Amino acid sequence: MGLFSKKATNCTICNKELTHRHKPKKEWNIKGSLCGDCHFDKSKEYYEGKVRQPCVKCGVTGKITDLWEPRWQWDMEGLLCKNCFDEKEKSHDQKKNFCAVCETKMGLIRHNAKGHWKIEGQLCRKCWDKKKAEFG
Repeated sequence: MGLFSKKATNCTICNKELTHRHKPKKEWNIKGSLCGDCHFDKSKEYYEGKVRQPCVKCGVTGKITDLWEPRWQWDMEGLLCKNCFDEKEKSHDQKKNFCAVCETKMGLIRHNAKGHWKIEGQLCRKCWDKKKAEFG
């Protein structure tokens, strides 16, 4: 096939031998390489909004062009509807800006909970000191 690889590869969709590999977009949920024809067809479907996909969180099916891609900080795969995206954004801001225990607004200095404490989110200094004394 290519310059350095001697092994021939095939298109993931039509199984035709590839002379040039095309990488699919991650929104298409296709693993492997595509031939030029299949890549063109998939991109045409995607940009015309024909492709429908469910929301990862609530399962509501919608056009891919109407769904939102999650932020990289959330560590999620797939797409979200507008309502789920807004809800996730709000909860992420809550975790980031407020103490996970006492829910006071945090300043510049934030403390991460230790793994065995089983606390999700960040802690203020007072709560971190209390948990440190409690769990060690």
